[in-house]
Amino acid sequence: MADDQLPQFELLELESTSDSTRFTLPVRPALCTPFQFLYGGTGIAASVEASERATGRPLQWITTQFLGSPKPGMVVDIDVNVAVTGRATTQTQVSGSVNGEVMFTSLCAHNVRSDGDAEAFRDMPDVPSPQDSPSFDEFFDTGSQSFFDHFHRRIAAGRLALDADGEPQTGLLGIWCRLDGASISGAATQGFVADLGPLALCARLGIAPGGTSLDNTIRVVDPSPSDWVLIELEADGYHRAVGHSTARIWSADGRLMGVASQSAIIRRSHHQTS
Repeated sequence: MADDQLPQFELLELESTSDSTRFTLPVRPALCTPFQFLYGGTGIAASVEASERATGRPLQWITTQFLGSPKPGMVVDIDVNVAVTGRATTQTQVSGSVNGEVMFTSLCAHNVRSDGDAEAFRDMPDVPSPQDSPSFDEFFDTGSQSFFDHFHRRIAAGRLALDADGEPQTGLLGIWCRLDGASISGAATQGFVADLGPLALCARLGIAPGGTSLDNTIRVVDPSPSDWVLIELEADGYHRAVGHSTARIWSADGRLMGVASQSAIIRRSHHQTS
């Protein structure tokens, strides 16, 4: 598949260089959290798009480790090492750095096999439609621009964020998500919207929301686009202040689009230190 046939996530504004395996990502507030550091989903999405553009092949799987926190005004240099290329599969290693200091690293696998038969072995949860679900009120009111300005969320099931503080959740947790100006489809947009594991963990623990991602893995099942997606969230375990979670990404018409697995340090406030 040619590079110009692969979807690009325009919100990123990822810039090419004279080297087909090197890219730059100017860090803007729209790519950051309200606390003005790069949103984890941005790092995943940038790794996906850089690797797809370097290989010309759609991404099937990515795992990203977060090592630093670029701030607005910085420029992230993204390097793609194409480690192995076969007839249908390519594997790459991606690093994003600022002034030589690594901020995130990703391992990626690409696949150009024909679609063939597709099947999912789970059913989408029965939840109200996005139009019948209440808005997700942002709980970090810093007055700053952030990715929240382009990322719309509605609560499909359970209590989340401050509504779960003091009331640990044991049932289904779900969030409807939509992006401004882009359908959700392959790994870049799936990774951008599925970086929600700390919300599930804090809801399960019944504490005020706060978390810092250590890593996130996205497995693409079906990249066919959907305007709204349901993120079905599960908190899997918690130990020594680190929680592990799973998110299943469902299209509005009930297709399993992808699965995300995430680990994060759980904090009562992002203002706390490690």
